Amino acid sequence: MSLSPEDFRKRTRFVIKLGRALQECGASSERIERHLTNVCTMLSIHGSFLISPTTFTCAFWEEDEMDQFIHIERAEVGEINLGRLWEIDRLVESIDHQQVDFGEAPDRLRELEQSPPHHSKALHALSWVLTGASFSILLSPNLLNSIASAVVSLLLFAITRLCSTAPSWKPVTLIMAAFVAGSTSAALAGFGINPPFVILSSIIVFIPGLALTVALTEISVGHLISGSSRLVDATMTLLKLFFGTLSGIAVVSLLPLTGFTASFDVPEMPGWRVWPAILGLSISLGIAFNIPKQKMIWGMSAAFIAFATSKLGEIHFGMYTGMFFGALSVGLFSNLFARITKGPGSILMTQGIILLVPGSKIYSILNHWVSGEAILPPDSGAKALIAFIALIVGLLFSNALLPARKSL
Repeated sequence: MSLSPEDFRKRTRFVIKLGRALQECGASSERIERHLTNVCTMLSIHGSFLISPTTFTCAFWEEDEMDQFIHIERAEVGEINLGRLWEIDRLVESIDHQQVDFGEAPDRLRELEQSPPHHSKALHALSWVLTGASFSILLSPNLLNSIASAVVSLLLFAITRLCSTAPSWKPVTLIMAAFVAGSTSAALAGFGINPPFVILSSIIVFIPGLALTVALTEISVGHLISGSSRLVDATMTLLKLFFGTLSGIAVVSLLPLTGFTASFDVPEMPGWRVWPAILGLSISLGIAFNIPKQKMIWGMSAAFIAFATSKLGEIHFGMYTGMFFGALSVGLFSNLFARITKGPGSILMTQGIILLVPGSKIYSILNHWVSGEAILPPDSGAKALIAFIALIVGLLFSNALLPARKSL
């Protein structure tokens, strides 16, 4: 059926706005392209897309592929907003099942884009504190390290909020946050904390472990432009963080703080501390990713499945096989969730896989190269690379064994 020029234009406009919204939610380029292609099929038009973190290119046509309407624009790298991604996917499902009239779709999409976050600023601050403290608990049984990480994480949250209000300061936010983390941790060294552990735990929210995993996954499935762009951006993020922390430590070393010590008799935390830490991390991720409270249980389940499976595999077969099984299990769980609930499986996959990505090891490699001090074991470089490969292979096999019926 041939569409009128007005109907064709309305449908292409909606697809363009939908693509922008998905990109702003931090969805991967490969999933956005697949989803927009499916939406075009639903709307009885043809579309072809080429999307990267900073570009948005699409072409539309009705019957003659050579008679195209082309839209090109530059985009900003979006922050992960899984809650809004979930709502956008639900809107598209409602249009497909004719529960929402297509004429109302642009207005409903605009309402979703302008909707406030599901969590208050106070809860977002709490999520940063929980992330820093929980990751520190995973690294070390020293309670002082966890307390210091929580305090420094709260400082970094305040700095990030302040810098985000001034466009001229936005490009140096990472450097400023890392500088404060490095200088504060070095200044607190006399109280019995381990500065490298505290620095790593407090800046873990910035370390692009997930971005590196997504970049390598996109490259492995042939999305070379998007994957390479994400890889370069993740590498630059790591360099900014490392420059900031080194600068902070260097400034503190010039101050007359040597010789200061304060002893605290704090018992070490027990071995089962890792499970409350995983719970804290999963809750903080749910808040940070704007997941509604009533849906957080799914993300928490994905996190525990990923971590428990990877640990079980590591005990019996070694670390790399454990990482493979962790990624495989969370991928299968996410795809099964998408099949049963008709929701976007990428949401659970993101929340589960982020606990497995070896971003902390990548940071420790930089630290060892420059300062000679190993935060984690000195062979972390090779381990991190193979761990990334194991994660990617696990995700690829999960999609092969149980293909996702959802494009998001």
